[in-house]
Amino acid sequence: MGQYRIGEVTDILGLSADTLRYYERIGLLPRVARNAAGLRRYNDKDLSRLRFIRRAQTMDFSLAEIAALLA
Repeated sequence: MGQYRIGEVTDILGLSADTLRYYERIGLLPRVARNAAGLRRYNDKDLSRLRFIRRAQTMDFSLAEIAALLA
C-alpha cells in the first residue's frame, strides 16, 4: 500500500493542498494518518476516495451530496 505526501497527492490528482486539508476538515476525507513529524501521509484508499469526490464533482454533485453518498 502506497504512502504519499501531500505534494505527491496534489501532483497525482491535480488538487491543491488547501483543498485536501479542507476536505479533511469538513469530513469528506477521514483524518489522514500523520508521520512522527506530524506530516500527512495519504494511502491508496485516501486517493481512491479523492478520485471519487472529483468524479462526483464533475457530475455536478455538491459537496453535501457527495458527503451523503460517502456516508
